[in-house]
Amino acid sequence: MLLLVDIGNTRFKWRLQTSVANSKVVAQGSLSTAQLTAAQLQEKLPAGVKVCGLASVASAKVNDLVLAWAQQQGIGVTQAQTQMQWQDLKNSYSDCSRMGVDRWLAMVAVRSLTKQAACVIDCGSASTVDFVAVDGEHEGGYIIPGQRLMVQSLLKDTANITFAEREREDIPGYGTSTAGAVLKGAARMHEVGIGTIANEALQRGYVVYATGGDGEFLANEQGIHFVGELVLDGLKACLYDVPGLLPSQ
Repeated sequence: MLLLVDIGNTRFKWRLQTSVANSKVVAQGSLSTAQLTAAQLQEKLPAGVKVCGLASVASAKVNDLVLAWAQQQGIGVTQAQTQMQWQDLKNSYSDCSRMGVDRWLAMVAVRSLTKQAACVIDCGSASTVDFVAVDGEHEGGYIIPGQRLMVQSLLKDTANITFAEREREDIPGYGTSTAGAVLKGAARMHEVGIGTIANEALQRGYVVYATGGDGEFLANEQGIHFVGELVLDGLKACLYDVPGLLPSQ
Protein backbone atom coordinates (compact mmCIF):
# COMPACT_ATOMS: atom_id res chain seq x y z
CA MET A 1 0.00 0.00 0.00
CA LEU A 2 1.13 3.56 -0.76
CA LEU A 3 0.11 6.44 1.50
CA LEU A 4 0.20 9.92 -0.06
CA VAL A 5 0.08 12.92 2.28
CA ASP A 6 -0.40 16.60 1.47
CA ILE A 7 0.03 18.86 4.52
CA GLY A 8 -1.32 22.33 3.79
CA ASN A 9 -1.67 25.34 6.04
CA THR A 10 -5.25 24.41 6.86
CA ARG A 11 -5.82 20.73 5.99
CA PHE A 12 -3.81 17.51 6.27
CA LYS A 13 -5.03 15.44 3.32
CA TRP A 14 -4.19 11.79 2.74
CA ARG A 15 -4.92 9.09 0.21
CA LEU A 16 -4.22 5.36 0.29
CA GLN A 17 -3.49 3.62 -3.01
CA THR A 18 -3.04 -0.06 -3.67
CA SER A 19 0.63 0.22 -4.65
CA VAL A 20 3.31 2.43 -6.15
CA ALA A 21 2.49 0.99 -9.57
CA ASN A 22 -1.32 1.08 -9.18
CA SER A 23 -3.21 4.35 -8.71
CA LYS A 24 -6.45 2.77 -7.45
CA VAL A 25 -7.62 4.71 -4.39
CA VAL A 26 -8.85 2.53 -1.53
CA ALA A 27 -9.26 5.15 1.22
CA GLN A 28 -8.83 8.88 1.77
CA GLY A 29 -9.50 11.58 4.31
CA SER A 30 -8.44 14.87 5.84
CA LEU A 31 -7.63 16.38 9.23
CA SER A 32 -7.11 19.88 10.58
CA THR A 33 -3.43 20.82 10.37
CA ALA A 34 -3.68 23.20 13.32
CA GLN A 35 -5.16 20.53 15.59
CA LEU A 36 -2.99 17.65 14.43
CA THR A 37 -1.73 15.27 17.14
CA ALA A 38 0.11 11.97 17.22
CA ALA A 39 -3.04 10.36 18.64
CA GLN A 40 -5.06 11.60 15.66
CA LEU A 41 -2.53 10.20 13.22
CA GLN A 42 -2.62 6.86 15.01
CA GLU A 43 -6.41 6.77 15.03
CA LYS A 44 -7.27 8.18 11.60
CA LEU A 45 -4.55 6.98 9.24
CA PRO A 46 -4.60 3.45 7.83
CA ALA A 47 -2.50 0.72 9.44
CA GLY A 48 -0.08 -1.59 7.68
CA VAL A 49 1.37 1.04 5.36
CA LYS A 50 5.08 0.72 4.55
CA VAL A 51 5.59 3.44 1.93
CA CYS A 52 4.61 7.12 2.23
CA GLY A 53 5.04 10.04 -0.13
CA LEU A 54 4.84 13.41 1.62
CA ALA A 55 4.38 17.01 0.49
CA SER A 56 4.20 19.78 3.07
CA VAL A 57 4.04 23.55 3.36
CA ALA A 58 3.34 23.32 7.10
CA SER A 59 5.64 24.28 9.97
CA ALA A 60 8.66 22.28 11.03
CA LYS A 61 6.74 21.33 14.19
CA VAL A 62 3.97 19.69 12.17
CA ASN A 63 6.43 17.98 9.84
CA ASP A 64 8.43 16.61 12.78
CA LEU A 65 5.22 15.25 14.33
CA VAL A 66 4.31 13.37 11.15
CA LEU A 67 7.83 12.06 10.56
CA ALA A 68 8.06 10.83 14.17
CA TRP A 69 4.72 9.02 13.79
CA ALA A 70 5.89 7.41 10.54
CA GLN A 71 9.12 6.25 12.16
CA GLN A 72 7.20 4.66 15.04
CA GLN A 73 5.02 2.84 12.50
CA GLY A 74 8.00 1.62 10.49
CA ILE A 75 6.89 3.62 7.44
CA GLY A 76 9.49 4.76 4.91
CA VAL A 77 8.80 8.40 4.00
CA THR A 78 9.96 10.20 0.86
CA GLN A 79 9.33 13.94 0.98
CA ALA A 80 8.83 15.81 -2.28
CA GLN A 81 10.69 19.06 -2.91
CA THR A 82 10.13 21.72 -5.53
CA GLN A 83 12.37 21.01 -8.52
CA MET A 84 13.89 23.08 -11.30
CA GLN A 85 12.50 20.56 -13.79
CA TRP A 86 10.19 17.53 -13.97
CA GLN A 87 10.20 15.88 -17.37
CA ASP A 88 9.53 18.82 -19.74
CA LEU A 89 8.05 21.08 -17.05
CA LYS A 90 10.58 23.81 -16.20
CA ASN A 91 10.39 26.07 -13.15
CA SER A 92 10.73 29.83 -13.71
CA TYR A 93 12.10 30.55 -10.22
CA SER A 94 15.84 31.24 -10.03
CA ASP A 95 15.76 29.55 -6.60
CA CYS A 96 13.17 26.78 -6.82
CA SER A 97 13.25 26.22 -3.04
CA ARG A 98 11.35 29.52 -2.71
CA MET A 99 8.29 28.04 -4.43
CA GLY A 100 5.81 26.12 -2.30
CA VAL A 101 5.90 22.44 -3.16
CA ASP A 102 2.11 22.40 -3.43
CA ARG A 103 2.21 24.83 -6.36
CA TRP A 104 4.88 22.77 -8.09
CA LEU A 105 3.07 19.46 -7.64
CA ALA A 106 -0.21 20.91 -8.92
CA MET A 107 1.64 21.95 -12.09
CA VAL A 108 3.23 18.50 -12.35
CA ALA A 109 -0.22 16.90 -12.16
CA VAL A 110 -1.66 19.18 -14.83
CA ARG A 111 1.36 18.67 -17.08
CA SER A 112 0.75 14.93 -16.83
CA LEU A 113 -2.81 15.61 -17.94
CA THR A 114 -2.21 17.88 -20.89
CA LYS A 115 0.56 19.24 -23.10
CA GLN A 116 -1.52 22.31 -23.89
CA ALA A 117 -0.79 25.71 -22.41
CA ALA A 118 -2.36 25.52 -18.95
CA CYS A 119 -3.46 27.74 -16.11
CA VAL A 120 -3.41 26.01 -12.70
CA ILE A 121 -5.51 27.55 -9.92
CA ASP A 122 -5.36 26.26 -6.34
CA CYS A 123 -8.01 27.87 -4.14
CA GLY A 124 -6.74 27.20 -0.62
CA SER A 125 -5.82 29.40 2.34
CA ALA A 126 -4.05 31.48 -0.27
CA SER A 127 -5.13 31.15 -3.88
CA THR A 128 -2.27 30.50 -6.29
CA VAL A 129 -2.35 30.82 -10.07
CA ASP A 130 0.38 29.45 -12.32
CA PHE A 131 0.73 29.57 -16.09
CA VAL A 132 2.53 26.86 -18.06
CA ALA A 133 3.34 27.30 -21.76
CA VAL A 134 2.88 24.65 -24.44
CA ASP A 135 6.58 23.72 -24.23
CA GLY A 136 6.40 23.21 -20.45
CA GLU A 137 7.96 26.52 -19.43
CA HIS A 138 6.48 27.91 -16.23
CA GLU A 139 5.63 31.51 -17.13
CA GLY A 140 4.96 32.68 -13.57
CA GLY A 141 1.74 33.42 -11.75
CA TYR A 142 -0.10 35.10 -8.91
CA ILE A 143 -0.64 34.56 -5.19
CA ILE A 144 -3.67 36.24 -3.63
CA PRO A 145 -5.35 35.86 -0.22
CA GLY A 146 -8.06 33.24 0.01
CA GLN A 147 -11.42 34.04 1.59
CA ARG A 148 -10.35 32.98 5.08
CA LEU A 149 -7.21 35.13 4.98
CA MET A 150 -9.21 38.13 3.78
CA VAL A 151 -11.55 37.80 6.74
CA GLN A 152 -8.68 37.31 9.20
CA SER A 153 -6.86 40.36 7.87
CA LEU A 154 -9.93 42.55 8.19
CA LEU A 155 -10.59 41.43 11.77
CA LYS A 156 -6.95 41.90 12.73
CA ASP A 157 -6.47 45.38 11.32
CA THR A 158 -9.89 46.94 11.92
CA ALA A 159 -10.54 47.53 15.62
CA ASN A 160 -14.31 48.01 15.43
CA ILE A 161 -15.08 44.89 13.40
CA THR A 162 -15.50 41.82 15.57
CA PHE A 163 -17.79 38.83 15.48
CA ALA A 164 -17.89 35.26 16.68
CA GLU A 165 -16.72 32.55 14.33
CA ARG A 166 -20.13 30.91 14.66
CA GLU A 167 -21.91 33.92 13.13
CA ARG A 168 -22.88 33.01 9.60
CA GLU A 169 -25.41 34.19 7.05
CA ASP A 170 -26.41 31.46 4.66
CA ILE A 171 -29.11 33.48 2.90
CA PRO A 172 -28.38 34.86 -0.59
CA GLY A 173 -27.79 38.54 -1.21
CA TYR A 174 -25.94 41.16 0.77
CA GLY A 175 -24.74 40.81 4.34
CA THR A 176 -27.23 42.17 6.86
CA SER A 177 -24.90 42.04 9.85
CA THR A 178 -21.21 42.81 10.34
CA ALA A 179 -20.41 39.10 10.20
CA GLY A 180 -22.48 38.62 7.08
CA ALA A 181 -21.02 41.68 5.34
CA VAL A 182 -17.44 40.59 6.05
CA LEU A 183 -17.98 36.98 5.01
CA LYS A 184 -19.98 37.80 1.90
CA GLY A 185 -17.58 40.60 0.97
CA ALA A 186 -14.56 38.32 1.19
CA ALA A 187 -16.33 35.63 -0.81
CA ARG A 188 -17.36 38.15 -3.47
CA MET A 189 -13.89 39.70 -3.74
CA HIS A 190 -12.30 36.29 -4.14
CA GLU A 191 -14.94 35.13 -6.61
CA VAL A 192 -14.56 38.20 -8.81
CA GLY A 193 -10.77 38.29 -8.65
CA ILE A 194 -10.03 34.65 -9.27
CA GLY A 195 -12.92 34.37 -11.72
CA THR A 196 -11.54 37.24 -13.79
CA ILE A 197 -8.11 35.57 -13.90
CA ALA A 198 -9.66 32.27 -14.99
CA ASN A 199 -11.76 33.93 -17.67
CA GLU A 200 -8.80 35.88 -19.05
CA ALA A 201 -6.74 32.67 -19.17
CA LEU A 202 -9.49 30.95 -21.16
CA GLN A 203 -9.65 33.86 -23.60
CA ARG A 204 -5.87 33.67 -24.08
CA GLY A 205 -6.14 29.98 -25.01
CA TYR A 206 -5.04 28.28 -21.80
CA VAL A 207 -6.81 25.17 -20.57
CA VAL A 208 -7.71 25.97 -16.96
CA TYR A 209 -7.68 23.55 -14.03
CA ALA A 210 -8.87 24.37 -10.52
CA THR A 211 -8.30 22.54 -7.24
CA GLY A 212 -8.53 23.30 -3.52
CA GLY A 213 -11.37 24.02 -1.12
CA ASP A 214 -13.04 26.72 -3.25
CA GLY A 215 -11.91 25.28 -6.58
CA GLU A 216 -15.11 23.37 -7.34
CA PHE A 217 -17.24 26.49 -7.01
CA LEU A 218 -14.88 28.34 -9.34
CA ALA A 219 -14.96 25.48 -11.84
CA ASN A 220 -18.76 25.40 -11.83
CA GLU A 221 -18.99 29.17 -12.28
CA GLN A 222 -16.38 29.39 -15.05
CA GLY A 223 -16.92 26.06 -16.82
CA ILE A 224 -13.33 24.93 -16.28
CA HIS A 225 -11.84 21.61 -15.17
CA PHE A 226 -11.89 20.69 -11.48
CA VAL A 227 -9.57 18.04 -10.03
CA GLY A 228 -10.05 17.73 -6.29
CA GLU A 229 -6.55 16.60 -5.27
CA LEU A 230 -4.09 17.90 -7.84
CA VAL A 231 -1.31 18.10 -5.24
CA LEU A 232 -1.65 14.43 -4.30
CA ASP A 233 -1.81 13.52 -8.00
CA GLY A 234 1.36 15.50 -8.65
CA LEU A 235 3.04 13.97 -5.60
CA LYS A 236 2.41 10.50 -7.01
CA ALA A 237 3.81 11.51 -10.41
CA CYS A 238 6.79 13.40 -9.03
CA LEU A 239 7.99 10.70 -6.64
CA TYR A 240 6.99 7.57 -8.51
CA ASP A 241 6.79 8.69 -12.16
CA VAL A 242 3.77 6.64 -13.13
CA PRO A 243 2.63 7.30 -16.74
CA GLY A 244 -1.07 7.89 -17.32
CA LEU A 245 -1.55 9.15 -13.79
CA LEU A 246 -4.89 10.84 -14.35
CA PRO A 247 -7.78 10.15 -16.71
CA SER A 248 -8.32 12.52 -19.63
CA GLN A 249 -10.52 15.47 -18.78
